[in-house]
Amino acid sequence: MPSILADQREQARHYIPASETDIRAMLGVIGKKRLDDLFDHIPEDVRFAEAADLPEELDYEELKAKLAEIASKNRIGTSFLGDGVPDFVPSPVVGPICDIRNLTTAYTPYQPELSQGTLLAHWIYQCSMARLTGFEAVNASLYDRSTSIYEGICAALRMCRGKSAAIIPETLYPGDLEVLATLAEGTEIELIHVPADAETGLIDRKALKAAASETADRLAAIVFPQVNTFGLIEDVDSLANFAAERGCKAIAVIDPLLLGPGGLKAPCDFGKNGADIIVGEAHHLALAPNFGGPGLGLFGVRFSSKDRNGVRAAPGRFIGKAKDSSGRECRVGVLSTREQHIRKDKATSNICSNQAFIATLVGAALLHRGDEGLGQILIKLREKLESAVAQLTRFEGVELAFPNSVSYHEVTFALSKPTKSVLAAARAERSLSCSTSAL
Repeated sequence: MPSILADQREQARHYIPASETDIRAMLGVIGKKRLDDLFDHIPEDVRFAEAADLPEELDYEELKAKLAEIASKNRIGTSFLGDGVPDFVPSPVVGPICDIRNLTTAYTPYQPELSQGTLLAHWIYQCSMARLTGFEAVNASLYDRSTSIYEGICAALRMCRGKSAAIIPETLYPGDLEVLATLAEGTEIELIHVPADAETGLIDRKALKAAASETADRLAAIVFPQVNTFGLIEDVDSLANFAAERGCKAIAVIDPLLLGPGGLKAPCDFGKNGADIIVGEAHHLALAPNFGGPGLGLFGVRFSSKDRNGVRAAPGRFIGKAKDSSGRECRVGVLSTREQHIRKDKATSNICSNQAFIATLVGAALLHRGDEGLGQILIKLREKLESAVAQLTRFEGVELAFPNSVSYHEVTFALSKPTKSVLAAARAERSLSCSTSAL
């Protein structure tokens, strides 16, 4: 008697989503005898006569050895790339939580209330971020910092009906500027660039005032980073006030890690009334860099007695507390404005990807570290920055690029020699990874 597994596709050498019985049945329906008959209409001179010359597959142990051999060719160097993607040792709770199979999906449940564990994890993330930032409404994550900035601009345009322009400074990270240009292309959104001041490394205030005056009738938002691409702290108070005085939204690009005890000012306290929208990158609160991704887009808006409608212009999902029909406390999706859940023409965002699993890890990591753990990280960041500046500026021709501006955890140096030649020598000698900036 033949094995009942003989025709199971899972037992085949190569996984094909149809068994031989399935294939024969389908061919019979269309009147064909062989699979090759499906390609009779294609001229023989453009068809492959033989299978592709591919190597044989490796078994598990052979594959591990092969990958290790390839990986050994990598040059692992000390990274000074910066650009808002720091490299920290993950919290010890991250690994075990990654092993919880019920949570390892970034896909959105269409009946979220059935997934109470996932909703609770997202709620913990939201509450942790709300506590750090002072913002009442933080959504259950977006894709990464750059797309969050764009979503923040779109939200500001919805809040300021009839307006189409946003000012973006060139002190944002270069990669973020590239993404913004790509996403805005072909839309009615007008991105007004403002340069950096060559002396201070901060937003050029004269250029900012001029841009705001020229676009006063259509200006919806001013985007500004708390820590810019040169590692300098922008004057967030005056920038937030500047936006408020002109009746447009202040979109603050922040790093939530830097808001811990002993760190930078929370965006809710920027200027007289705080920022209107916050965006940023948060994946480093739980994970180390991984070939440029995945990221975790932070997004938040105000939700208070003064402003209760801003949240309706926000993208993504918001999780809140409720009680079920039996009176038990539970978590629910209180607002979801993605096109997967509501009519497409009513959606505030068509970006369907999110990093909700990473948000789960970040929420857990913040709970584990607590205020004391975050404070210790910030102390070490400051100590290492001060040590690096002291040691590197001892070399002839190396000095701070902006000595009169304030840095917190990243810094930019000016060199007396061409930057490219210095970096080439550093990579050859010490396997370093660095980034360059130009004004």
